[in-house]
Amino acid sequence: MKILYTAFKGKNNTSYQVASCLNGAVLLLTNSFHGLERDINTAVGNYDVVYMLGVDKSLKNKIKIETCAEYNGERIFTTFNISELEKRIADNLSYSISDCPTKYLCNAAFYHMLKKNKNTIFIHIPSISGMNNCLKESIIELLN
Repeated sequence: MKILYTAFKGKNNTSYQVASCLNGAVLLLTNSFHGLERDINTAVGNYDVVYMLGVDKSLKNKIKIETCAEYNGERIFTTFNISELEKRIADNLSYSISDCPTKYLCNAAFYHMLKKNKNTIFIHIPSISGMNNCLKESIIELLN
């Protein structure tokens, strides 16, 4: 299975820190609306699945799985098998599932990637202040 992981640039960004530990192709996204759209549109390769990572500063020791993105009034849902992901998470991670699109860079990135590949999932993870090593390792294990 050909997998692409995306994260946002920045050594202090936990999405970057997790993605740098994953086995597979990693696309680092620019921290701007135009930059991330360009990054996604120029990404090469056909991937079976895309795992996108972004930071939600309100999270503490848990992750949030996004099911849809909305941009310019258009809402797109993923076709990713979320129930399979939940089985893999089992009791290892605390998580929530959201069908309410965010309003910032993560949502825009998810939207543009869904336009290219509907089998994409976006996972929000905590920032450095809300992340511990056990959670980080559990996320890496889940995605590898």
